[in-house]
Amino acid sequence: MNRTITTLAGCALLALVCHTVRGDDRGEDAEKALTFADIVKDGATVRQVADGFRFTEGPAWDGKSMLLFSDIPASRIVELLPDGTTRDFLAPSGRANGLMFDTAGYLYACQGGERRVVRVDIAGGKKITPIAERFEGKPFNSPNDLALDGRGGLYFTDPRYGRSDDLEQPVMGVYYVDKSGAVTRVIDSLERPNGILVSPDGKTLWVAEPNRRELYRFSIDAPGKISGKQLVYTGDAELDGGGPDGMAHDEHGNVYATYSGIVVLDPKGKLLGRIAVPERPANCTFGGKENRTLFITARRGLYAIDLGVRGAPLRPGVGAAPASVATRAIEVGGLELLLPSTWKQTEIPPALRQFRLAQFEIPLAAGDEEPAELVVYRFPGGRAGTDAENVKRWIDQFESEGRKSATEKGTSKLGEYTLVEITGTYNKSVGPPFLRQSKPVAGARMVAAILHAGKETLYLKATGLDKTMTGAATALKAAFGAPAK
Repeated sequence: MNRTITTLAGCALLALVCHTVRGDDRGEDAEKALTFADIVKDGATVRQVADGFRFTEGPAWDGKSMLLFSDIPASRIVELLPDGTTRDFLAPSGRANGLMFDTAGYLYACQGGERRVVRVDIAGGKKITPIAERFEGKPFNSPNDLALDGRGGLYFTDPRYGRSDDLEQPVMGVYYVDKSGAVTRVIDSLERPNGILVSPDGKTLWVAEPNRRELYRFSIDAPGKISGKQLVYTGDAELDGGGPDGMAHDEHGNVYATYSGIVVLDPKGKLLGRIAVPERPANCTFGGKENRTLFITARRGLYAIDLGVRGAPLRPGVGAAPASVATRAIEVGGLELLLPSTWKQTEIPPALRQFRLAQFEIPLAAGDEEPAELVVYRFPGGRAGTDAENVKRWIDQFESEGRKSATEKGTSKLGEYTLVEITGTYNKSVGPPFLRQSKPVAGARMVAAILHAGKETLYLKATGLDKTMTGAATALKAAFGAPAK
């Protein structure tokens, strides 16, 4: 299906190409697979919101009512007012480029002219506090764009456009500032990194490489620790032109990257479609009353389009405590389990309904392909055997070579429990149970618990690849109120 987006002024724009997002790729809490038509609804239009600037960049929404953006050559940060007019928010701005708000209302800015990243305390009279000024004793090139990680730190890119006679860093890199303020270089292999994002689940770092029209993603293994460089999209020379520059995430992890228009990709980098813009865009962000408006900075203007999805939520800032994991209460077997909202409940196959009470799909870490799930079950009539027998049965589902296991006992809010964690090669059951077929899955992890809650005994078993299952033990224990170590 092809559809056309037009501006209010009647500018003819490119057709939108529609693709379907696979439900298992999205990793967020939407209930059905999205199509591009779900994102860009019939009648949606790109409209001009403001004009007359020199070069707009870095739009940022505070989560309530304030939209700011940079006018880089004029060295000012501009505020869009509710009546559609604009005014200077901060001038001079240090030739600020990328901007971002945190959940506390602080503004973070890449001051390319000052060669640093700063935090602006809006409530405190716009006091400016440097966050990162130097690396290994030398000034940065020109910090360009940034992304908060929700764990007390932020990533930022440090390219240089224009004169290069004063560069002191040996590369145009990507850096991480941790919650203590320490700065590390995490990427030095790209020519000129520009736009940057952290995925809504905090597991993936996206970095734009405009010199080659490329978009990369990396796995975030821990704050400031990344691995698995993967090229996920290369812009079409004719359809996309140069780019990408700045980017935005929606609530489902889809990426909105600025090329000659807005290229929309699913969380694995698959092209969903394109939104054409009257002027070449440089950056974009979600905002507005319901966080469904995509604001686009494009050369001399500011544009917007209302979409069928919400933007990703704001994150805590530098030095803040990690964001809490959103949870929901699920009643299983007469007990209430508190599970992460991203663990999607799925339908139990008829052949397994005798014992299974519920099952949940666990979102995959970047790069993992093997499905991960939590199964909750019980054995009617006391046919389960002892706790030790069940733990042994779970351990024996892993091949002995390279297998590691650890067992923990304790008392939770719901009752006494035994928890076992096993890593190695897992012999995963496949097909109908009566066939007793399995396949070996290397690099797997199981986190399983036996919960004695009064007269009820529940068995909770979560399995998947080791990277995906990182943190699952904590989430599983929290589900039934066990104390964290």
